[in-house]
Amino acid sequence: PEKILVASASIHGHTRAAAHTMAEKLRAKGAKVVEMDLTRTDVSYAVTEAFRCGKIVLACATYDGFLFPPMESLLTHLKNRTVALMENGTWAPMAAKLMRAELEGMKNITVCENVVTIRSAANAAAEAQMDALADEIVAK
Repeated sequence: PEKILVASASIHGHTRAAAHTMAEKLRAKGAKVVEMDLTRTDVSYAVTEAFRCGKIVLACATYDGFLFPPMESLLTHLKNRTVALMENGTWAPMAAKLMRAELEGMKNITVCENVVTIRSAANAAAEAQMDALADEIVAK
């Protein structure tokens, strides 16, 4: 089975929890998943793992209107991958828009159409978005 990296940059833990839920959904579809918490792991390990995985799910909290810095560090090293986006933001989630803008200028990056948007903690609507995103990334 194909290997998928699920990397999260979480401030309070809700983004990491949602990323774990997404990883479980991917495992249920037969994918081999590696989970990485960018706030607890040096970016060099995430970059190494990203090169081993053809597909990546990026889950990031919006941080003062920008990307949470650990995710920014990983984004600059990606190429030749299919990427799925998850964002979290209580008032104005911006992470997916910012990550997509960064990725679209990179070499051979395919960004999934479906996006998961979480407002603080995942709920039923976010779970439904995760199901759609899991279907899309496994199919690509």
